[in-house]
Amino acid sequence: MVRRKITPSPANNSSKKRADKDNTTIIVSKHKRKSHVLQEIKHLRRTTHFVIPKLSFARLVREIIIDIFPRKNITRIQATALEALQEATEMYLVQFFEDAVLLALHTKRVTLMRNDMILMRRLRGRNDIINR
Repeated sequence: MVRRKITPSPANNSSKKRADKDNTTIIVSKHKRKSHVLQEIKHLRRTTHFVIPKLSFARLVREIIIDIFPRKNITRIQATALEALQEATEMYLVQFFEDAVLLALHTKRVTLMRNDMILMRRLRGRNDIINR
């Protein structure tokens, strides 16, 4: 909710209109921002589209392919293969963060910290894809 704070202006009517415009301060409460974040989370839960932009993800995949296979000239990737990689990546990240949040809640914290993610990697073991 936006509240407006108006400072008192001089008695002159012509300067009163100008003073109202110049001395108006807009104060935005923090509760509005918090509810906006919650609305965004609810919206993202209902949708099925990708959260990571496709172009930046494609650039990252190309860079990884060049790092892994430097001598092979792989420049093209099928759109369906890229889509499958992105689907698997986003699903893995969501599951990882859900588990890390559970660790944070176990320690009676609401904030997800770096230590929670490190512990989550250790708990998943050496066979997890991120630990190879």
